[in-house]
Amino acid sequence: MVDTLIFDFDGVIIDTESVEYATWQEIYNEFNVSMDIEQWEGIIGGGVEWFDPLENLESLIGPIDDKIAIVERRRRRVYEIIDSTPLLPGVENYIYDAREMGLKIGLASSSTSDWIERHLEDRGLLPYFDAIATRDEVSMVKPDPELYLKVIAKLDSNPIHTLAIEDSVNGLAAAKAAGLWCVVVPNPMTADMDFRKADLELESLKNLSLKQLLASIV
Repeated sequence: MVDTLIFDFDGVIIDTESVEYATWQEIYNEFNVSMDIEQWEGIIGGGVEWFDPLENLESLIGPIDDKIAIVERRRRRVYEIIDSTPLLPGVENYIYDAREMGLKIGLASSSTSDWIERHLEDRGLLPYFDAIATRDEVSMVKPDPELYLKVIAKLDSNPIHTLAIEDSVNGLAAAKAAGLWCVVVPNPMTADMDFRKADLELESLKNLSLKQLLASIV
C-alpha cells in the first residue's frame, strides 16, 4: 500500500524544462547557431555528464565578451516566462487528493532550494509538502538515488510504500535505484526517452485520478 507520494519538480509540476531549453535557443539564434537538443536532454532531471550551454556556444562561435550580461538577460527571460506558465495538467488535483487521502507528500529535485520554494510559494503549494530535498543537500543529484533517499528519511517512509512521479530517464533511474514505485509523465522535452523501466507511463496526470493510479500499480 502506498502511503507516500514524492514529486519531481521541473517538468512534473511546471514545465520549466521546455522554457530552459527555449531561452537558451533564443540566445543561440542571436548568433545564428543552434543548440543540439540531444546534448540538452542528457542533463534533464540531473545527469552525470556536465553540459554548459554557454561554453558550448563559445565552442561554436568563439569567445564571448559579455557572458555575464547574456546569463543575466536569459535568467530574467526564464522567470518572465515561468511566472506565467500554468501548472501541468492534473498535478494540482494530485497534490490536493494526496493530502485528502492522508498521504505524506514529498519533493525530490536536482534544482536548488531557492528555485523550488519560490515557484511553489508563488502558486500556494509550498505548505502541502511535508519534506523537500534539493541539490543543496546532497553530494549527487539524479540519476543517483540520494535525493529520494533523503526525502524518504525526512518523511520516515518506506521505499516500498512510496510512489515517485517523474518525467525523465535520470529521475526514473534515481527513483528505481532508491527502491520506489515510479510513474513517468513525459513532457515535450522528454517524450522520446525510453521509459520501459517505469511502473507506468501516463501522457498526463489528468488522464487518471490519484486513486485510480494507486489502484493500477499496487
